[in-house]
Amino acid sequence: MKYGIGATTASRLSPETKLIVTQSPFDAYVRKYGTIPRRGVFGYFVHELGRRIVGGNYPVGSTLPNEPELVEQFGISRTVIREAMKCLAGKGLVEIKTRVGTRIKERSNWHHLDTDVMVWHYETGPSVELMRSIKDLRRVVEPEATARAAVRGTAEDLAAIASAYDDMVSSIGDVNTNADADLRFHTAIFAATRNMVYAQLIDLIAVAIYANRALSSHDEVAEGQKRSLPYHKDVLDAVVARDPEAALKASHRLLDAWRIDRYDF
Repeated sequence: MKYGIGATTASRLSPETKLIVTQSPFDAYVRKYGTIPRRGVFGYFVHELGRRIVGGNYPVGSTLPNEPELVEQFGISRTVIREAMKCLAGKGLVEIKTRVGTRIKERSNWHHLDTDVMVWHYETGPSVELMRSIKDLRRVVEPEATARAAVRGTAEDLAAIASAYDDMVSSIGDVNTNADADLRFHTAIFAATRNMVYAQLIDLIAVAIYANRALSSHDEVAEGQKRSLPYHKDVLDAVVARDPEAALKASHRLLDAWRIDRYDF
């Protein structure tokens, strides 16, 4: 599954440009949560080049085409190219060296938790390794966040979690509304940890929730959302009861139930 230059949709840029912009199921997510907006020549070029790197079009250790080649290939200015390279370097994808060029760095150097980098993984066809890694990290992070929420959450925090759950219940069958409520549920839990660093890790879960919606069929998503409700309710009950041990266990059960049917975890 690849999106970007070469697909048959109308360009959103000026007629003379060679940078053809195509739609992706993750466009809406990037508009809400991405660090680099998908608008203007710079934004579209960064996302296209990022997808190509993450997708393996430019293998690790290889050197990207030089500026004149990129100008010719994409029909954009050297200024845009230089700023885009700085952006990708900031995400750990490339290393810029004078008189050597721009080299693709080892995957271990990539900022995989960067919202844009994670979306590029999904857009180019997420590997089972990535999916397993995300689930493994969620199992480490999320239950502990839930236990902390049970201890530290304010009355307002608990009300926000309960409200999001109620919205999940009432929106079964509407996969987009339900997914948004699901994200609010987990966001409220992470906020209830009263740990500003912990709270920002919600981006990891946000991409996973959105990816499930984008990568699976409507029926698969709807069935998964319905199946997850009792597990979310157990999490809510444990947090409201101020029982961190029960919250920890309920969160683990929820994660054990999470899957994307086409991937074998």
